[in-house]
Amino acid sequence: MQIFTPKDFTILLIDSEIEQLKTTETILNQEGFQVITSTQSKEGIALSQEEKPNLILLELVMPELDGIDICIELRKLESLNDTLIVFYTSRDEDYSQIAAFNAGADDYIIKPSKPRVLITRLKALLKRQSHHSIVDTPIPQKGLVIDRERYLIFKDGEEIVLPRKEFELLSMMYNYPRRVFTRKEISEQIWGYEIFSQNRTIDVHIRKLREKLGDRYIKTIKGIGYSLEL
Repeated sequence: MQIFTPKDFTILLIDSEIEQLKTTETILNQEGFQVITSTQSKEGIALSQEEKPNLILLELVMPELDGIDICIELRKLESLNDTLIVFYTSRDEDYSQIAAFNAGADDYIIKPSKPRVLITRLKALLKRQSHHSIVDTPIPQKGLVIDRERYLIFKDGEEIVLPRKEFELLSMMYNYPRRVFTRKEISEQIWGYEIFSQNRTIDVHIRKLREKLGDRYIKTIKGIGYSLEL
């Protein structure tokens, strides 16, 4: 079994609030992570390209470019396809969280967060990032096929690139077609903690998958959860 070692992972902090940035940097350093910091939007994007961190911890409220714009720019960079983007901000409105996930974020953590909670959330994300299985499957011209090594899916022979969370959610259901996954199961398997019904994180990801795959694959089981029909 592979041992999770924080020193093997680099985290880039982008936050214009210097005191908050220093506090978060200290928490991550004490845990053993390699940490890079930036207080500027464009500098943070440039550092991301240069350093290719495993995870970017991003404030929503930033001068010059806000966190949503930064996230959109980062998701355009092919070299950062394997980089996790997590918002860490005091903005707790639903619309801010939805905008963040629509921009390609992997998670959204609200400040202030207890150090152990923050560390646990980040470790859960990084552990899943570091464990990939490979499926060597010929690509048929009909239906869905998953390439877990490259984080790609093929729909009717057409290649579709998905953000990490959308891919992991689809991949989980793909392994057990027609099984109904409850919201609790989905949140704990994909995010590492339970997401309550008032948080629309799961709904946003399901909607984005349906936009790309069409409505016929993912079925809503009212009051329970979702299943995948192949």
